[in-house]
Amino acid sequence: MFFRRIYQFHERIKSNWLWLVLTSYLITAFLTLGLHAWQPGEAGVLLDGFLTALAGILTTIVVTTFSFVFVALQLASVQFSPRIIRSFFEYDQFSRFFLWSFLACVAYLMGLQYFGWSDAALIYPKFGIVGSFYLIIMVFPLFIHHIIGNINASSITHNIALRTVREIDELYDALPPLPETETVIRIRSPISGYLDSLRYQKLAQIFPDDRHVRMDVRPHIGSFVIQGGILAEIKCPSERKNLFKALEKDISACFVVDKFRSYKQDIPFGIRQLVDIAIKAISPAVNDPTTALNCLDYLGTIIEKAALSEIVSKEAKLLAAKNIFIREFNFEQLVDLAFDQIYFWGREDYIVVRHIVKTITNLVPFMPTSDRLLVIAHQVDDLELQYLHTITPDSSTKYAGSFARCEHRNSLRDHLTEFYEAVIKRIEELNAKEERIQKKVAVYKCYLKDLDSSREEARF
Repeated sequence: MFFRRIYQFHERIKSNWLWLVLTSYLITAFLTLGLHAWQPGEAGVLLDGFLTALAGILTTIVVTTFSFVFVALQLASVQFSPRIIRSFFEYDQFSRFFLWSFLACVAYLMGLQYFGWSDAALIYPKFGIVGSFYLIIMVFPLFIHHIIGNINASSITHNIALRTVREIDELYDALPPLPETETVIRIRSPISGYLDSLRYQKLAQIFPDDRHVRMDVRPHIGSFVIQGGILAEIKCPSERKNLFKALEKDISACFVVDKFRSYKQDIPFGIRQLVDIAIKAISPAVNDPTTALNCLDYLGTIIEKAALSEIVSKEAKLLAAKNIFIREFNFEQLVDLAFDQIYFWGREDYIVVRHIVKTITNLVPFMPTSDRLLVIAHQVDDLELQYLHTITPDSSTKYAGSFARCEHRNSLRDHLTEFYEAVIKRIEELNAKEERIQKKVAVYKCYLKDLDSSREEARF
């Protein structure tokens, strides 16, 4: 919490050129005065060599850093838009502060030597020394972190939207807000961004115990919320509305909205990243299916862990006791997120399709309930590979698409056979007697007969 507050303070400071410069110079001045009081220095001792070394280090950092930055900007301009290079220096206060502060410090160090103010007993060279170390130890790491974040696609889109929204605010008057109902209090987002996390413990502490009051959190963790968008709704009796109105600011502070998603409390974010890597890997520009298969393997690991976990999180249980209800992703949504898009972009590559079926087949023995078993069964059914059950060599080019080769079709048939058999076996192990489960068993047994028949025809 402490470091996050420091980070948020830094983010606010660096967005304003005046406050950024003033804060940095004040820090340097206080440190210099403290150093001068602690170690005044010996008169007649010149620090020319030390100041020259510091000037060389600062110059090297600037040249090296901006060489890498320009290469990164060139790659980003090709991937996103060439117009982002112009906005990098024009709207980025911290980048301009970094460049000019380093150059100003180098000029100051060289000026001390030129005018003969490098005596160790003077305070002037100490300003240069402290300022140099402040830039190297504090500003330089922060700038690297800043650049890494600002060249990110989410950060680029965030900054563009923020500047455009700010321009709308300056040019147009806002419409009057819509009236709220007497019994509903809406907690709204102060900024646009992703719902990074929710401070469950703090929310449970400040929210009063009252069975007549209910709070519903609207977005999922990781969802994008717009400025003024509804984060939560509190339904309470009209006579208690003033009490919850007084808590509105504290409740709003429990919602952490940031320009990036994070792993904290956001399970789909990890899945989203693996899916993105897999889609990029199977694109014609990259053409790296092995990476896509590797992503599928680890997606299977995530889904397995989700299948063996409860559907309601610990934090959701804690808040439900206070009549606060949050939205969470269920198992079916996680499975769809893991496999749907990879199949959509890789459905013409039989290796990708085959590995999806294989990955889901490996998950079957880990399904603890028939409901979750049906979820992954429907995932394979939705691949719409049923034409392989009855396809013949004469009709292969008409229906098989990219799977026109007999070898590819038979390989997919083998994997589908393994999947159907694994599902039937798992249903028997779970001793599931529900009607819908038994219907699925009957359908899969018919599929197995069809697959055996089509395989013989294809190899004829």
